[in-house]
Amino acid sequence: MRKAVIDMGTNSTRLAIGEQGNGTVQIVYTQVAETRLGEGMGTERIIQPEPLKRNIETVKHFMETARLMNAYDFRITATSAVRDAANQVEVLQEVSKAAGVFMEVLPGQVEAELSYLGASGDFAHLDRPLAVLDIGGGSTELVYPVEGGVHGASVNMGAVRLLEHPELRPQLEETLAQLKTEALPEDCALIAVGGTNTCLMAMELGLVRYDGKKIHGQKLTKERVDEWCEKLLRMTQQERELIPGMKPQRADIMPYGVLILQKTMELLGVDEVIISDKGLVYGLLLSEFQA
Repeated sequence: MRKAVIDMGTNSTRLAIGEQGNGTVQIVYTQVAETRLGEGMGTERIIQPEPLKRNIETVKHFMETARLMNAYDFRITATSAVRDAANQVEVLQEVSKAAGVFMEVLPGQVEAELSYLGASGDFAHLDRPLAVLDIGGGSTELVYPVEGGVHGASVNMGAVRLLEHPELRPQLEETLAQLKTEALPEDCALIAVGGTNTCLMAMELGLVRYDGKKIHGQKLTKERVDEWCEKLLRMTQQERELIPGMKPQRADIMPYGVLILQKTMELLGVDEVIISDKGLVYGLLLSEFQA
């Protein structure tokens, strides 16, 4: 039996359809829409009518797509934007009513743990502890193994939030420092998930068309991340849109997502990062089949 998960993030809404066979969960279809739910939330933390309408239409379209592919078991989740929204109850009611399926809000800790579940499996062969970094539109999560399980931390600092709130930028390093605790194992391999990181690798490879299989497992050195960060911050949005591999809808937020990656690498003292095309939605699928 196929199952479908839909996650509504601050910047993107994602669909993943999976099925179980030979003891493993295989993704049979994925789709991403840059729906920018967090657009214009402001300090009042109100999700605006137009972004909400955009996201509801996307969820309905994704559900139709899933049914055409024989997936009828749905789980719909929301992360940072809805988690922080002052009108969270109204948003949940509207999306759930339109979808006919209740949309749940993932706590930051749960989001972090699911991202780790999704991202870490393909890198179990590395003879080092794994730390998974998920840079979203509204928040950033870091998860790593501790005795008896994993530790996840989440901070309200993401690419869209940094774009729309310039006053937060001087606090970036101080905020990201909350991700690191004494429990962080030494010599971690850093795995990065989320649209910022996969888009950055697409640009590094010069991909005219996005191909997750070409991106998954590729490495970026700290030096290359520094170079990309400096370049993206210096360019205009129009110039960034012309970079091969850049999604035009991400051109405005990419400098700030890459800045978060750069500062997190400095915080952890790592000289390279491994990019994973499997993150939160794959973790959600795995958890559904394990339930």
